[in-house]
Amino acid sequence: MQVIFQITAGTPEAQKALLGQLHNLLQYYHERQAGITVEVAVHGDAYPLLFAAGNPFAGKVKDLHGRSVRWLICQNTINGKQLTPEQLFPFVEVVPAAVAHLVERQSEGWSYIRC
Repeated sequence: MQVIFQITAGTPEAQKALLGQLHNLLQYYHERQAGITVEVAVHGDAYPLLFAAGNPFAGKVKDLHGRSVRWLICQNTINGKQLTPEQLFPFVEVVPAAVAHLVERQSEGWSYIRC
């Protein structure tokens, strides 16, 4: 099973909901001893979710990374918001365009969830 999540919302409620959904999904597959690959495409106003400092969800993001969740950020968001790599967790991966990455993953058969 391969799943890609998309989040563009910067509200704490939306980000908390995403983190809860990720936890629940991973727990479900863990209990069934089944494999799952998960990516999260972060772009738009959701970028603070990947900040290493001043992020109320930092512990949960790191925990989910430790459970093999791949965190992706859009290069267009980095450029538009004038972000630097130092602001982000070191494990965050940059994709050229999140929307293009989402399209590619869906064409490869990945399940898509928008948060």
